[in-house]
Amino acid sequence: MRNLFYALLFLNLAFLAWGHWVDAPRETAAAPPAAPAIPTLELVRIAPASASSAPTRCRTIGPFAEPAAAAAASDALRAHGLGARDRDVDTTVADGYWVYIGQLTAAAQRTVLARLNAAGIHDAASMTQPEQSDRVSVGFFSDQTHAVRRAEQVRQLGFKPVLDLHQRTVSVRWLDVELKPSDPDLQPKQFQGSAAAAGGTALQVADCPAKAAAG
Repeated sequence: MRNLFYALLFLNLAFLAWGHWVDAPRETAAAPPAAPAIPTLELVRIAPASASSAPTRCRTIGPFAEPAAAAAASDALRAHGLGARDRDVDTTVADGYWVYIGQLTAAAQRTVLARLNAAGIHDAASMTQPEQSDRVSVGFFSDQTHAVRRAEQVRQLGFKPVLDLHQRTVSVRWLDVELKPSDPDLQPKQFQGSAAAAGGTALQVADCPAKAAAG
């Protein structure tokens, strides 16, 4: 009986040990930490700058006295692939030389005219404009040489002539052209056949005037 007891005790202990160490479920291995997400890199193709976005510089040519002359120059620019914008400007140009005698009363003017006529100067006349009513005109000349000669004749008669540069306001036209860096600069000789501004002003090339700030 004692042997049977010990035998059953041994079997219980053996079963307990087997259930604890041998048949115990293995612990699930801890999952490794997730790797941080790395964004996918994509290559971006950068388009080359187009010709239209290239910086330009504005140059202007003029002055043209006649719209027809400006139109001819504009056509010549267009033939070279360049567009032009018209810009009208009022400017003062020399219109000749005026010789006169000033600060004369009405009686003095009659005396002066008589002496000038006697000396062969027959184009003298009293001025009728209110602001010039004290003057006797003794000639209007397109060139300075003849004006100086007339002034000297009047001086020899004992008078004090005034030689005045006469000017007038005219409207002239300029052509503004946008040039790309690869474009050659404008040359006045390209448009020598076009009439320039009154008074013999030669064609010029310059930077366009700065635009007025928007207000």
